[in-house]
Amino acid sequence: MKILHLIKSIVAGLTISIVAQLSFAADIPYLLTAASKGDVATVKAILDGGANVNTKDENDITALMYAARKDNADVVKVLLEKGATIDAKDKGGWTALMFATKKNNVDTVKVLLEKGADPKIRDESGWSAFGMAATSGHAETVNLMIQHGVDANAKADDGKTALMYAAKSGDVPTISALMTKGAKANTGDRLGVSPLMYAAREGHVDAITFMIDQGANTNLQDLSRWTALTWAIKKSHADAAKVLINKGANVNHEDSEGTPLLQLAVDNGSAEIVRLLLANKANIKARDKYGLTAYVYALKKGDAEIIQLIKDAGGKY
Repeated sequence: MKILHLIKSIVAGLTISIVAQLSFAADIPYLLTAASKGDVATVKAILDGGANVNTKDENDITALMYAARKDNADVVKVLLEKGATIDAKDKGGWTALMFATKKNNVDTVKVLLEKGADPKIRDESGWSAFGMAATSGHAETVNLMIQHGVDANAKADDGKTALMYAAKSGDVPTISALMTKGAKANTGDRLGVSPLMYAAREGHVDAITFMIDQGANTNLQDLSRWTALTWAIKKSHADAAKVLINKGANVNHEDSEGTPLLQLAVDNGSAEIVRLLLANKANIKARDKYGLTAYVYALKKGDAEIIQLIKDAGGKY
């Protein structure tokens, strides 16, 4: 009760020196709580009374992190002016910038970046604030970080770029922000999978359209010789397949096993995609490495509709 009374006295405008009566142990919860609540006056009073600006809780979360997480930009400014370590990490390796980024607290992100926070620092899981922004769909934050020197083509520990994550999510605003700043659409991850392939795999039509219009190669191949169209077909995304074909994807492509796309579509059981491929001049006579045609695949699959489609298109053994 005594401590609570002292804090209330401070807020009421009584002399700052009263804070000196608080013990160091008592300062810890009050500073963190005040930072979290955005209480600038109390934060200043506690710090002026001698509290450690880098005080942490049991998880090594500092007052700066508490303020950043709640988007209390004014408190963040005060803490930094008082000497808070801007890139301090909690037990999980998170910095104040990561907390602000994850919550899309743009005002706080701006303050931290302007004061020199490093968006490239990685946490214990290998994630950077930049990666968090890209995967969370925070386009404005992505832009801010690139403006402060982040490489738009930087790769995470898994070999993926921010554009790949944004494409996987179908996040067109973030994709646009990244590509405008030079992110490469025709670069693959460790398996050669490109951003367009990630979008195709998830069936994100708008993302596919945007990236192709911005120069993404529709016929780029990964290490298994799969193209974006291969991914769309394997995942039964007919709308994505249609867009890719309309944008120039090769309907007669074969993967590393020598299997034509038509056979893949038949084996996958998608009559809609089979119909789409046939309408766009897929080779009905093409054979896989075992010499099997799409008609044989259809008979093995046993789907009456697909068998008829292949037969009507001239399919034979």
